[in-house]
Amino acid sequence: MGCADPTPPAGRRSGHVVSCLSTSSLSSPQLTTYLPKMASPHLKPSLLFVSHPLTGHLTPTLRVAAALPHQGFPVFFLGPTFHKTRIAAAAGGEITFLPLLGTADFNDLAYYSPDNPNPPTSNYFSLPWQRRGWIDLERTWIDPIPDEWRSVVAALKEVYAREPARKVIVVAEAMFFGIMPLFYGAELPEGMERPRMVALSVTVPFVRSRDVPAFFVEEEGKGGEGEKEGREEAWRRWEVCTGGLKKRMERALREAGAVLEGGLEGAFLSGQNYTCHEKILQLGVPGWFYPRLDWPEGFKFLGVLPPAEEPVGGWANLPAWWDEVKGAREMEKKIVVVAQGTVEVDPNDLILPTLRGMAGRPADVLVVAILGRKGAVLPEDFAVPENARVTDYLHYDAVLPYASAWVHNGGYGAVQHGIAHGVPMVVAGEGMDKVENARRIERSGVGLNLGPPGPWAEEVQKAVELVLDEARYWQVAAKLRDESVGLRCFKSVGDEIDGLF
Repeated sequence: MGCADPTPPAGRRSGHVVSCLSTSSLSSPQLTTYLPKMASPHLKPSLLFVSHPLTGHLTPTLRVAAALPHQGFPVFFLGPTFHKTRIAAAAGGEITFLPLLGTADFNDLAYYSPDNPNPPTSNYFSLPWQRRGWIDLERTWIDPIPDEWRSVVAALKEVYAREPARKVIVVAEAMFFGIMPLFYGAELPEGMERPRMVALSVTVPFVRSRDVPAFFVEEEGKGGEGEKEGREEAWRRWEVCTGGLKKRMERALREAGAVLEGGLEGAFLSGQNYTCHEKILQLGVPGWFYPRLDWPEGFKFLGVLPPAEEPVGGWANLPAWWDEVKGAREMEKKIVVVAQGTVEVDPNDLILPTLRGMAGRPADVLVVAILGRKGAVLPEDFAVPENARVTDYLHYDAVLPYASAWVHNGGYGAVQHGIAHGVPMVVAGEGMDKVENARRIERSGVGLNLGPPGPWAEEVQKAVELVLDEARYWQVAAKLRDESVGLRCFKSVGDEIDGLF
């Protein structure tokens, strides 16, 4: 399954090698600026952040990147042009934006919009999530690998040219597959030093474990040896059903210049994109995860992202009814916040069931519904209950300090926000890692899992009232929040990077 050792496996080349790219793709400064002999051991390294362009992956990666210029690191960020403005503005303008190229330059908000004039398939939005997820993995995760790698090489060239006296570390959001060719022997331009590699995991880590159930597959065995056998069988089924994705990924990696003698080891999404790095930095707290004894070498928990500070001039897009939120506690009202997310945007999935379910407690509950897209509105025929307020977009860190319950679809970013604010959660969602996140929410005791999207209003009401009224959920939420604070997320990242030199 690969290893965390920075030394490439036998037969693979790294360091001073001849580029497989044409010389026309390597414009401006002379390659002599890459020579590692110029690097000074007394300077902090330059950091090149790379991330899958999906907003849920890019946003936490950018938050981590924005904390590091103030620790003395020159920071570069390889991202989609759609997000250029926000990336370039992060850390007070101290981050240098570098663009993804070709098919890697992906606008996820347009891709997942119901108004997309060119959806990936004509019936995409009516397909079950498993089929949509498969299409997404093929088209937005695997197929762009060659262009992602081309983007990485161009970005490294720029970083070395701008900061020739510094070493370089690539901090790769773990689901950015375009960095994997570097581990599997793809060639860099002549004279370019091979950078050190760090993975930043902003989802549950998809690394196979003997202690953890297989991802996306239900176990059949229960208890003792039966549980162990059930897990092994689930992993076998996962390997069979994703064999086509693995072969597609191998083809994309080879097209990018990777050397894969015999192919990738292990099943698809079983850890190769993590263990190809020297360190794996995981956003999250141990108390939220399944216990396991076989974390990969170099693995470290960072805690969750701390709440963002209110910007100068206040939070953007505050609704006209914001004072009702701020004054809720004085009025002895509990705030229930529900958000739909940015990928699964149908309000019937979670927003409307929550509004309907909580309409029966108008006296002591105020529901704040966040639709997740600027300009989004509820269906015209839906009558908003008296105890509900609806907005198209609102920063979670603005509203969650006032929340008594946090209802969402199980996205990992939403989970982190809940832990950071110490708020118990109710989740209903599916797709990608959402089912895995929901399982961990229930197992840890920080909230309740209602299963797939579209729960009955009565189910939502019962679950929300339970987390509002029972102290055990609050106690777990507070414990996880305190655990995260003790890990000192941003300082830990800087310390781990410093430890590489």
